[in-house]
Amino acid sequence: MSVQQHLARISDLLARPLNGSDAAHHLVILRESRDFAPPNDDWDELMRISEEFEEELIALAAALDARWGPHATMSMEGWFRAFLDPDEDDLPPFFRYLCESGYFGDLLYWRVGDRLLAASVGHEDKEEPVVLFAGVTGSGEGFPT
Repeated sequence: MSVQQHLARISDLLARPLNGSDAAHHLVILRESRDFAPPNDDWDELMRISEEFEEELIALAAALDARWGPHATMSMEGWFRAFLDPDEDDLPPFFRYLCESGYFGDLLYWRVGDRLLAASVGHEDKEEPVVLFAGVTGSGEGFPT
């Protein structure tokens, strides 16, 4: 898919209603690679595809920056550690969903009106597909102020 197609899907994502229950955030997969489970566990190809997806994220970020101003970046590392802590059960829903999905890469994000739009590349483990995704939430909970 092209950046223009990603932008169209993100516009649709931003137009979706949000409410205070299970639809307090939405996520869309913009692009997904094949999986890397044996016998398709080619490490060199995984690294090449990961780099390709990261480059696509950079191109998408440039287009989103042009539309909504410079993005901010935040690490998912703290959320991932909290997610793995058996005593932690109070993660913000958006971040819990990202962790449950295996999307631990750094987030690029923009404030778009009363919403936050995030984009990143996710890769849960070596056998899973690489995923370029975008998510939107109406809650700033968990984002730097």
